Amino acid sequence: MFKDEFRQHLLRSCPEQELRRWFDPLEVEVNKENQTFRVLFPHAYFATWFENSVKEFFERQVGEYLGQGYVLHYQSPNGADAQGHAPLFLEESISVTDFPYGNQFTFETFLANEKNHFPLALAQEVARGREVRYNPFLVCGPSGSGKTHLLRAMANTVARTHEGASVFFGSISDLQNRFASAGNPLAARAALSANDWLFIDELTDIQRAADLEQELIFLFNTFHDAGKQMVFTSTERVTSCDFLDPTFKSRLEWGLMVHLKAPDLEVRTAFVEQANRDMRLGLSREQILTLASRFEGFRRLEGVLLRIEAFRKHSGRDLTEADFLRHVRLSEDSHAPELTPGRILTVAADHFGLTVADLTGHSRRKNLVFARQAAMALCRALLGMSYPALGKLFGGKDHSTVLYSIKKFKKLQDDSEETKNLFRQLSRTCRAGGPT
Repeated sequence: MFKDEFRQHLLRSCPEQELRRWFDPLEVEVNKENQTFRVLFPHAYFATWFENSVKEFFERQVGEYLGQGYVLHYQSPNGADAQGHAPLFLEESISVTDFPYGNQFTFETFLANEKNHFPLALAQEVARGREVRYNPFLVCGPSGSGKTHLLRAMANTVARTHEGASVFFGSISDLQNRFASAGNPLAARAALSANDWLFIDELTDIQRAADLEQELIFLFNTFHDAGKQMVFTSTERVTSCDFLDPTFKSRLEWGLMVHLKAPDLEVRTAFVEQANRDMRLGLSREQILTLASRFEGFRRLEGVLLRIEAFRKHSGRDLTEADFLRHVRLSEDSHAPELTPGRILTVAADHFGLTVADLTGHSRRKNLVFARQAAMALCRALLGMSYPALGKLFGGKDHSTVLYSIKKFKKLQDDSEETKNLFRQLSRTCRAGGPT
């Protein structure tokens, strides 16, 4: 029987007592031929609770079990007759199982406690609302705090609940590719402006594409004037983004900014517990707590969990304690800090005994000029930053000054093995972490 088979699938990610509470009272019927899935609620109050509590989880599981593209028909009684008998007709709502931005990215799967309740609640309001109230909506937070998950959950919700709405979802690199592939900037502008929603992940990457900033200002004005929603994520608060064009920065401040805090031990433990169930890793409670304690941020946890899953899959045996500790150690050893302009400036300043302010200032002392040239060359080589972006990063210098400085440092490397080795050493430190 389909319901029993589907129930076994749900048990992989939902406890037995929970299924008894909300799944067992449902009547379900599937038609694989025309890809429809019918759900009958026992009463209207149950339907309301289901909508607010488990609907996203349920539809994600239907999609995983049956595949994408199914249409779900929800039916609930519309009240009883005068004698208290069953209703003569039903209320019906329709949904779909498609999650175009990844069926693992939903509000229901976004793990958060009270520390991140406010950003989560506002993200849900923006994605589900029919009125544009917070424009733009900015989600800020450190790497690994779940910004991209929340952004994808919002885009999934928009695609599923705003019928006919067109969405652009992408990174700064995706925007660059759009303009490059279009050939004509005006054609790219027109195509992007035609969307109803704009989602841009990691706004700080504009440092590597300064020539795109004016296009973003144009898009911003177009969307804002038309009352169309924009959503951005950023590792830095807008007030700290000194590299942004003042015009663009002031426009971003028109909207609402929320800040995601890094996941604490409670949330990280819940994350590992969920992954342990979904991936069937067989981790003990003590091992789960070890991972949650040692690895901060969802990305680091995902890395070590994927390593453990791959080991179990290819070794064909259960994980021993020695295996577990070895994978933890290897994951810790392989961790490197996020490579950002700030990271490179810090490494260069520490090596030369200077401050970041010295490197981005205007002093022409010989030792400081050399350090500044090295830092510029590192940003160019490791991050691919454009010359205008480097000029902004280093205190508003002209792009021709940056170009000259990088060429000068490259010649020093060609002429001096010592300078070449220094550059290699600094590059390794920037990527791997630790003192110079």
